[in-house]
Amino acid sequence: MWTSRFNSIRLLLKRMSIFPESGDKLSNENDIYLDGRLFRDLRINWQHACTLCFANGDLFRRAVRTAHPIVRSTMLDWDDDEDIEIVYLLAPAENVRRRLHVQGYTNERCRNLWDREYPKHIAELEKHYEVSDAEEKQRTSALRGLSFEDWIERAKSLGLDHWERRGLFEFDLRDKFASLALELEYFKPEFVWTDLTSYSNEFDSKLTVHENLLRLHTFEDEDQEIVSATGPVLILTEGKSDTEILSTAIQAMYPEFSDLFQFVDFQEFSIEGGASMLAKMVKALAGVRMDQSILALFDNDAAGLAERRYVDRIQALPPNIKTMVLPELELAKQYPTIGPEGSRRMDVNGTASSIELFLGKDALTDNEGRLHPIRWTAWNKQIKLYQGALENKDDITKRFLAKMKTGGDPASLRTEFSEMDHLLIAIFGAFH
Repeated sequence: MWTSRFNSIRLLLKRMSIFPESGDKLSNENDIYLDGRLFRDLRINWQHACTLCFANGDLFRRAVRTAHPIVRSTMLDWDDDEDIEIVYLLAPAENVRRRLHVQGYTNERCRNLWDREYPKHIAELEKHYEVSDAEEKQRTSALRGLSFEDWIERAKSLGLDHWERRGLFEFDLRDKFASLALELEYFKPEFVWTDLTSYSNEFDSKLTVHENLLRLHTFEDEDQEIVSATGPVLILTEGKSDTEILSTAIQAMYPEFSDLFQFVDFQEFSIEGGASMLAKMVKALAGVRMDQSILALFDNDAAGLAERRYVDRIQALPPNIKTMVLPELELAKQYPTIGPEGSRRMDVNGTASSIELFLGKDALTDNEGRLHPIRWTAWNKQIKLYQGALENKDDITKRFLAKMKTGGDPASLRTEFSEMDHLLIAIFGAFH
């Protein structure tokens, strides 16, 4: 292991000592290569590029002397020791082109993107050089009016070295993967590859390449001491009613955050509800290794606590999936209940607290000014507690949704519905 680590550091130091001129093929480790040529545009998106371009069978661990000839040639430019073990991803360029095609980067779409962006690029150049020297104006003028076919032929005639060094007077799509798709389509390299040697010790042989890349991304975030954005969060609930309540409340009370949260459409796809179904959903999404941040929200009742504990015992649960139960509620500490012993006020946090208890006293109160009670139903063997259910849930939900949909000042709604605000703040902080 120490020999492998030493060789990784040695190669990395070799690269760090090289400061390439424009056109040199040597660079840092986070690069994608088309044959022996560096495709510089994907450095920032290197980890994502690896996921898009390479399949799990594209990982190779070899001594330099037995590596693929294209890889060996580049590696020997960095270090002349042919016995060093290296790790790399390498795939036929045609396979990469087809992978990009499946993910939407078709030739037609990339060309349409070029048709929209290229005229804007020329207009910006002409504006920039309207007071500049005649030679620059002439070079810019040569680019005006080129069709896509003309642009490709010009690039081919200038040669790949010039194409790699393109600067202000050349043009590149803003979507770097579209640029890659076009180069694969029209320049026909044989192979696409990238070096993983310095990361080899972080790779777990029991995991797939893509699972390792996800772990690698996590390690890099820790090493670089950065805050990693969660992106849009998919909230999973126990059913249609919970989803409708939360999505409506976020839109009314925190409209500035509404685009940051997504929900499962229970009604459109006839998805069953319940705590056990929510647990199954979490397992299914964990199994397909979705990258999106996912929050599973369980009721704070006997069934919800039992299923949440079951999910949290899954050791392979990825870090982008979080679970939580509804937070404890002051109102729920002395709430009317009906059971074998008659009517009693009890603390129902952890036994019968559902999202409806967060809808405010107005929604929870009947026409006679009494809170709709919770009725005890069944004994939960897993956590040895009775399960309770709020009566008249549908009417309570309708009253709350009507108030939310009426609208009003978000700040006033947050004050009026302080229990729901408490819940939303807990959801907003779930990934902190």
